[in-house]
Amino acid sequence: MIARTLLLASCLALFAAAAPPAAPTPQRTISRHGLTVRIDGPVDEVWNELRPVVDLQLTLVDDSISTPPLADDLAFFVRKELLRLGYHAAEVSWSIDQGITVLTVSTGARQRIGTTSFSGTSAATQDEMRALLLRPTRERLGKLSRNAPLVESEINDGAALVQRLLQSRGYLSASVSEPEFSHGAAATDISLAITEGPRSLFGTVSLSGDLPQGSDALQSEAAALSGTPFSEVRVEDLRNRLLSLCKAAGHFAAAVTATTTTPPAGQPVPVSFAISRGPVFTVRNLNISDSFSKGARRIITAGFRPATGAVWSNSALERMQRRVMDAGLLAGIDVVPNLIPDDPSGLSLSISGRESQRRSLALYGGYETLRGPILGLEWRHVNIMDSGDTLRIRAGWEAGGPEGSLRWLNPALFGSAWASDSELAVLHTTAWNYTHDAARLRSTLSRQFNLHVSASAFASISADHASGGNLSPLELGPSSYQTASLGSSLSLDFRDSPVIPRKGWFSSAEIEGGNASVPFLRSRVRFSWYQPLSSHFRIAANWQAAAVSTPDGISSLPIDQRVFNGGSSTVRSFGERDLGPRSDGGTPLGGSLMHAANLEASWEFLPNFELAAFADAGALTSDHDHLLAFPSDLRYALGLGLRYALPVGPLRLDYGFNPNRQPGDPSGAFHLTFGFAF
Repeated sequence: MIARTLLLASCLALFAAAAPPAAPTPQRTISRHGLTVRIDGPVDEVWNELRPVVDLQLTLVDDSISTPPLADDLAFFVRKELLRLGYHAAEVSWSIDQGITVLTVSTGARQRIGTTSFSGTSAATQDEMRALLLRPTRERLGKLSRNAPLVESEINDGAALVQRLLQSRGYLSASVSEPEFSHGAAATDISLAITEGPRSLFGTVSLSGDLPQGSDALQSEAAALSGTPFSEVRVEDLRNRLLSLCKAAGHFAAAVTATTTTPPAGQPVPVSFAISRGPVFTVRNLNISDSFSKGARRIITAGFRPATGAVWSNSALERMQRRVMDAGLLAGIDVVPNLIPDDPSGLSLSISGRESQRRSLALYGGYETLRGPILGLEWRHVNIMDSGDTLRIRAGWEAGGPEGSLRWLNPALFGSAWASDSELAVLHTTAWNYTHDAARLRSTLSRQFNLHVSASAFASISADHASGGNLSPLELGPSSYQTASLGSSLSLDFRDSPVIPRKGWFSSAEIEGGNASVPFLRSRVRFSWYQPLSSHFRIAANWQAAAVSTPDGISSLPIDQRVFNGGSSTVRSFGERDLGPRSDGGTPLGGSLMHAANLEASWEFLPNFELAAFADAGALTSDHDHLLAFPSDLRYALGLGLRYALPVGPLRLDYGFNPNRQPGDPSGAFHLTFGFAF
């Protein structure tokens, strides 16, 4: 019997030793300057939200020991946070155990937002009102999922937004009842009863005082308001636009006052605008902060020099400020106009801000259909030698081979409005069955004349060598050659954004002449147009052409000096450069004239995501060498694309199908790259 007992005890001991240790109890404790709080209960799912609440309260108090008032406050704030997270049956009790505050939590079921319904109005759709009702929740979460938690205080704030929507549509006495909540097993349905009241319309809208030049359109717009739904938002919008028009003409101290007479509900509301332009102000001087370095002061002085002695213009100052920021020297800049004592029409610009870090090392990378994977390092020194200039050294690699460059930028050449950009680059590229080595020096002078017009002049010299075992001398052109060229360009940019354009148009033209073992003249033109159809739909169109002429024909020109077609920004049913004649080994040979036209429609189906449908047409020929000629042998593309918006432009994936395939043509092509096609 004793033996059996010992055997059983031994087995139990061995089992206990072999059994895995029990899972440790979660440590839900927080300690701050001698105070310790423990939270018990099913709070694993919300612990990350509760911890900062307790931590903040412990940071704010001066207590060093747990007390009943402190414990009661902590229980209150924890329950408040649980209610915010959708636990409407949450209860929190407290106790003090050996100097430790213990909060015992009972969360209950988490309530989520279910259906919403609105009754009593036809002034807005159900979707419009639901979007406003849930906007506070969406703004807190960043996005609104189907299982968004119900927070009653946020729903009440959203109900106030619904009321403001109705008032903006002329129902000035509209009222919205407190939301009614129908709690289900996991979701809560919400209903609101709305009383519209009578609708108020604009009565007579009049403008008086010193009307600024160019106000004819606004006067017509003001007259057209009569009889339309009254809204204080529309009144304030027109007042601000009248004020902006005055200030754009240099009337810095202009004032526009809007007066409305409140009649009985449902009666027309008369509105009058009184305009006082005041004098035209002129910028007398610049007051640049002494905290700026010598180089930064040089760039700021050059950037804002056009303002001195000129009529004050907020849009012109914004353009000058953008130019100064683009130089890269400053991390931030503030420009404040101040009235000058004893000068009734003079302004002084006070300019302050902070400078950027002078030296930086950055790793860059990406992918492009033409260049393949891209990876490299860039070292940058802004305000080098306290001159205001920038030096950039870059070493990189792409699928074709390595490249490197040394670049010097002077954003205010000799203190003027012109900028200079000089770059020495070397590269080694192996692609399309031939190898290309080059060393190039290019210098550019550029100027932004106003918000829309910019121009540049450039000079370039290079030494190149090309070799390819599968290309004949006529296909390859000169294998070793030197290039010297001069050129200029002009751009007209009326887009709302140069990175993500939605509206407006852009046009550019460039001409370059030089010698690449043989004389050549190259020209390029482009015109792009963008138009939104709604908040989620847009269309865009583009046309571009390039030509190169030589006295001895295209075969006398080095292969990399010719023009090409096909790819992510031209005809998308072809790979990069693949439209046009090719060697027996498949190498694109280029031509002397290309044309490409594009039409694209895009739909934003999710925030930052667009689906695009496009049609392209284009041609490449060696029979003509001037832009006025138009090739007849067109190629086409029909396709779909997906875009994801990034701050530097969209990440773009396109597939173009070739609907009129000719012998040797591909059936289609994929393209992955950054930026818009045009």
